[in-house]
Amino acid sequence: MPKVPIIMPQLGESIAEATVVQLSVKVGDHVATDQEVIEVETNKAVMSVITPCQGVIQSFSAEVNETYPVGSTLGYVEASEEDAARLAQAATVSTDQIRTDELLDQPAETAESNAARAREVPVGYAGSSFVSARLRARIQELGIHPTDLGVIAGSGAGGRVTSADFEAYLDHLSQRSFRKASPMRLAVADSMRRSWTRPLATLGVSVSLEPILAHRKRLSPSPGPALYLAKAVAIALSEFPQSAALLVGDKIFVPSSIDIGVAVEVEDGIIVPVFANLDKQPLAELPGQYKKFLQAAKEKRLPDEAKKPAIASVTNFGTLGVHWATPIPLPNETLIVGLGYGEMCPFWDEKSGQFVPRLQAELTISFDHRVIDGGQSGRLVRRILALLARPELL
Repeated sequence: MPKVPIIMPQLGESIAEATVVQLSVKVGDHVATDQEVIEVETNKAVMSVITPCQGVIQSFSAEVNETYPVGSTLGYVEASEEDAARLAQAATVSTDQIRTDELLDQPAETAESNAARAREVPVGYAGSSFVSARLRARIQELGIHPTDLGVIAGSGAGGRVTSADFEAYLDHLSQRSFRKASPMRLAVADSMRRSWTRPLATLGVSVSLEPILAHRKRLSPSPGPALYLAKAVAIALSEFPQSAALLVGDKIFVPSSIDIGVAVEVEDGIIVPVFANLDKQPLAELPGQYKKFLQAAKEKRLPDEAKKPAIASVTNFGTLGVHWATPIPLPNETLIVGLGYGEMCPFWDEKSGQFVPRLQAELTISFDHRVIDGGQSGRLVRRILALLARPELL
C-alpha cells in the first residue's frame, strides 16, 4: 500500500517550528482522516498535528522533545490508492508549481515529497522568536535572557537559533574576558527590555538657553538647566495630562499627579529620583531638594518620596558633550525629554534682519507612539519651549 506523510503544518503566521510533546497513537493503530496524532508545542500554545487521511500508522520519524521546522515529515500513514492519488494531486498547489498532469503520471509513493514541498516555509520567511524546549531549558540553566539570542545568526528554519548555534556562540564567548554584571546594570537592562516592547518615537527642536542662564543668576542657590526643563515639562503636562497617560489593554489612564523624574548617573547605571507634584513646587526650592536626591542616589539610598513611579522624566545628556540623543522612557513612563549640549550658533533675528549669536541646545522628546501622536507631541514641545523662553513663569 502507498504511504502518505504526516507533515508539520504551518501552525501560525509567525511559527517556523514546533517541539513534539507527545505521540497520541502507536505504530499499527488505525486512524481516521483529520485525527489528532501528535501534540506539538509552539511559542504560543500546545497544538495538534492531524492525519491527512484514514489508514494505518506505518511509522513515526518524529521523537518526543525534539524540534522540527514547518514542512518536516513526522511519520507516515499507509493509505488507499485513491487517498494517496488525491493527496498527490492536492500537492500541486506548491511553491514549485507542479503541473497536475505530470503529477498524475507519477506513482502514488511520490506523494511524500510533493506534499512536503507544498508545505515548506515560504521564501522570504522572516523568522520567529520561537525557542525550542531544549534550548529554553539551556538558557534558563545559564541565566540568559531569550532576547540575548538576537546576536546569534540562526541556521534553523526561518532563521531560528538552534541548540548547535547557541553552543557555538557560547564557545565564541568563552574566548573573551568577562565580569559579573552588577545588580544596577541588570536592573537597567530589564527596564530597557520592557520599555522597548512599545513603539517609541522621537522628535527634536532647538531651544535657546539664554533666558534660563539669565534667570538663574537671580536665584541662590541657582537651579541647573535640567531643573528648569523638569519644571517646564511638569507645567506643560499639567496642561496636557493626556500626553502622559498610560495605555493598558483598551483603557487609557490619565495621571492623577504630575510626578517627574530626573535621571542621575551613578556607578554602572542610572537612578531616577522623582519630584512629586512638581508642577506645584516653587522653582527656587528645587535646588536644595535636588542636592539631597543627588547625594542619596549616589549612595543608592533614595528617600521614599523620591521612589514613587514617575509619569515622565528628563535627562541632561548635554553634560556629556552630546548634542542629540533618543533616550528611552522607563516602562512606567509615557515620555522622556532630553537636553543636549549648549553651544553658540548663528540665529536669524527678524527685528534686526541679521544673524546674531545665540547659545542654544537641542531638546528631544521620546514617547510611546500608542498614546501620543506627532501633533500632540509637537504641541507639548512648543509649550515646553514657551515656558523655557519665559522662566519667570516657572
